Amino acid sequence: MNLDFNSTQTTRYLQVYDYYKNLIVTGRLMPGTKMPSIRRCAVQLGLSRTTIETAYLCLAADGYIISRPQSGYYITDRTITTVPFSKASNSPSGAVPEKKILYNFTSNNVDADSFDFNLWRRYIKSTLRQDGRMLTYGEPQGEYELREVISRYVMNKRNAVCRPENIVIGAGSQALLNILCPLIKERKTVCFRDTRFAQGMVIFEDYGFDVGKEKENASVLYMTPSHMTSLGDVMSVEKRLALLKECAVHDRLIIEDDYDNEFRYFSKPIPCLQGLAGGENVVYLSTFSKLLLPSIRLSFMILPDSLLPLYEQKKALYNQTASKSEQLALCQFLRDGHLDSQIRKLKRLYSNKARTLSTLLEEAFGSRAQIYMGESVFLVHLKVKCSLTSDELCAQAAANGIMVFPIHKTGKKNESYAHIALSCCEVPVEKFPDAVKLLREILSGSS
Repeated sequence: MNLDFNSTQTTRYLQVYDYYKNLIVTGRLMPGTKMPSIRRCAVQLGLSRTTIETAYLCLAADGYIISRPQSGYYITDRTITTVPFSKASNSPSGAVPEKKILYNFTSNNVDADSFDFNLWRRYIKSTLRQDGRMLTYGEPQGEYELREVISRYVMNKRNAVCRPENIVIGAGSQALLNILCPLIKERKTVCFRDTRFAQGMVIFEDYGFDVGKEKENASVLYMTPSHMTSLGDVMSVEKRLALLKECAVHDRLIIEDDYDNEFRYFSKPIPCLQGLAGGENVVYLSTFSKLLLPSIRLSFMILPDSLLPLYEQKKALYNQTASKSEQLALCQFLRDGHLDSQIRKLKRLYSNKARTLSTLLEEAFGSRAQIYMGESVFLVHLKVKCSLTSDELCAQAAANGIMVFPIHKTGKKNESYAHIALSCCEVPVEKFPDAVKLLREILSGSS
């Protein structure tokens, strides 16, 4: 590549951006062409992955490339129509704006009424009054007192097996995976059972892992047993035990992302894989973002004892990514018992919204569809008789501004039904009638 990174005229990421932009708009990189992976491009150019990722994100923001989960970045077929406005042209010829999302029933965001902001502000203010503690950097592994509280919480609520020393705190799962990947780099291959977690897959790819969906040849399995929206139901105890036995035989490490484990509707939460395995051969991940707010980026990881010595050697090299003040505020929030009341509040809120959505769907589709509540309190399943597959229905819905999950269950395939799920978290309940009406209109011609 003919790039001058010693030039002071522009930053390096902008040079990379301009280079690829020129190749795309001149047609030398055709639509559908796969871009080099961030890791490979960084190696080729001798730059950091952050620099390359920034350039790619800018290209994506301007519509030149698009990210495909488990695959990478590709040149779009909208490269002419998505060029930003310039002085020469205020309305690009043939420009077609992207369809606006009207109702997002796949969102991980939370309902506006789900959180007591005034209560959280009191804990933050209380923390900020601790002047001495605010003058120091946080512990790289996370504040010890918070790790103590989390240790008791996951042992009591999730049957986990751990000590505070096993727990690592970070600002989100991606930050924790950046710590984990170097510890397990010799395993080389990872399987994502649910491939919607593109942010996690790209971390493994950047560290040189071979990322796939088939577990037969993988030495690491990334599992979401309590949050399996696109795969069907929550994993049963029997399946969890069978998985643990199989992984022990084949020496596979499990990364258990226990996202949404608190939100069971018909049953109590199933013990986590980490606890069923006695804390061995399972790395446990969880977060407080869904219970509190997505903007409170506090997640934690439980490392098995086998990985602790290697982590102890490296942890001083990592800066803590989670806010120290938020860690201390959360610690006191948990000690005062507010998390349990918050979970009860959320379950009431989301189960009421789910029942409302179910009723509206039943009224709209009648005997043409099967509507039932999902195991998670915020999910509603819709099996509707039509000529579309689940994926085709989701695509048509997205083209009309409504986002839903496709469901792919194993077993006998019924070609005459499409199966989707709707998460009622983000969409306000007063918008449900219009959303259901739009969904019915989309399906009206697919009988």
